Amino acid sequence: MRAAYAMTDGRQFGHAAVLEMRAHAVASRRHGHAIFLSHSLGRLATMKTWALYSLKGGVGKTAAAVNLAYEAAASGKHVLLWDLDPQGAASWYMGIDESPEISAKRVVAGKEPLGRYVRPSAFERLDVLPGDRGYRDWDAHIHASKQPRKVLESLIEPFSETYSLLILDCPPGIGALATAILRAADRVLVPVVPTPLSLRALDEVNAHVEAKKVGKTNITPFFSMADRRRRMHKDLIAAPPAAMKKAPKTFIDYATHVEKMGEHRAPVAVFAPRSRAASQYRALYKTLA
Repeated sequence: MRAAYAMTDGRQFGHAAVLEMRAHAVASRRHGHAIFLSHSLGRLATMKTWALYSLKGGVGKTAAAVNLAYEAAASGKHVLLWDLDPQGAASWYMGIDESPEISAKRVVAGKEPLGRYVRPSAFERLDVLPGDRGYRDWDAHIHASKQPRKVLESLIEPFSETYSLLILDCPPGIGALATAILRAADRVLVPVVPTPLSLRALDEVNAHVEAKKVGKTNITPFFSMADRRRRMHKDLIAAPPAAMKKAPKTFIDYATHVEKMGEHRAPVAVFAPRSRAASQYRALYKTLA
């Protein structure tokens, strides 16, 4: 008699039922739905895609991407961190020095499988798709493609067989890549420094989503690089504007430990697990998960 396959909620399925679920997974992928299937356990779940995105640079976006990816992996998720920024800061934080020399033109055209460029990190269940200077050409090649809004979705889909969470560290700005990200991501996390200029950038993101009609994009802002010694920061956190109504209560302080990620080339929890910054990133992940 064949052994049953255990689901995460305690249910068990026989061999025939698991084969049927796998057939459903294949059919779902053909219709554009991302499916994560563990062949060893017969477990079926949806791969989630989170994008860390902002119009502005210098808002703690990359630090958040790296730390959230680490916290997700530490919680048991199989995570891929895709560094979409040509500067490759997320990759560098994760200890990856080599540039993969990816051709954006070939990738967008479907002639270059991205999977070959994935690198393991030093942390269990966490892999990295490194940043590359070739990503500077994303906008032009996506705009020139036959279905520019769906390019990123088609590139993401193959990873659904291996990972349960994909985190995108996105470059700042608005263009074809940004529109594709807003369409492809299940959740768009927007770090917002508690200042009027950063809040204005959030308004621009919301306006872009509305203007481009990219679908049911889940925009989730959160306060980042908050310095509660400053009256403006303190007041905005205490009485957030309407644009921050979906923001989790957890926010990320401006902290020395976050700056030291460059010194240690690791997520905060690795070298300062008891720090406030590590606790805040952990709490933010738990709120979002």
